[in-house]
This record gives sequence, C-alpha cells and structure tokens, in this order.
Amino acid sequence: MENLLGEHGETLVYGIIGVVVILIICSVCESKWKSMTPEYKTNISKSNGKFISENKDKYPVIEVDEIIYAQYKAENFNCKDFVKAKDCDGKDITDRVIIYGTVDTFKKGIYKVRCVVMDDNQLACTKYINVIVE
Repeated sequence: MENLLGEHGETLVYGIIGVVVILIICSVCESKWKSMTPEYKTNISKSNGKFISENKDKYPVIEVDEIIYAQYKAENFNCKDFVKAKDCDGKDITDRVIIYGTVDTFKKGIYKVRCVVMDDNQLACTKYINVIVE
C-alpha cells in the first residue's frame, strides 16, 4: 500500500479532487440547466402522447407491402405502382406519395426506400419498404 501511495499518491489525490470539483459544479448548475432547457424538450412526451391519442384516426395511411420483389434487368420498374395512400376520410391521395431512394434493377441487391405522404391537414405518414432485385 505504501508503495502504491508513494508512486501514485499524488495522482490519486488529484483524481479525487477532480471528482469532487465536478460534483460541486453539477450540483450548482443543475437548476441553471433546467431553466436553460427549452420547454418543448422536457415536455415532448406528454404533449406528443396527447396529440397522438387525439389524432389517432386522422393520419393518412400508406398501404404497401414491406418487401417488394423486382425482376432483374426490368426497365419499367416503378415503386409507385405498388403504393396506395388514403387520408383519414378514405380519399385516395396516392398521387401525393413521394418516394425517396432509388432502385437499380440492373444490379441485384436489397434497396431500402422511404415513402412519405402528406394530407390536407399537413399530417404525414412515412413507411419504409425493401425492394429486392433478383
């Protein structure tokens, strides 16, 4: 023990002092951090949960299989042919679907594509699909 303290005693003392200083700073600044944090970051789960429960059946819906198979070297493949979208009233809004991502049918593989649709109320639905070229 004397050997340890003799060789590393100064380092241990500075380490302990550092930890104590950090704890003191954290305890002093905790109230300041809470006052600086925007309210939307601290209350997001509460207000977001209420919003979701109130608007549960008001969101648009994208109807598409999670996996789509595309034929290898198919020149006329289009992801939009497999996607349908409806708003909360059941009105067809398929023409508003935006597809992000590309599928190269001349290269075999799995491509992740994101489909997004927004209705008249500015509520959106996002769905991810995998396109398998084989």
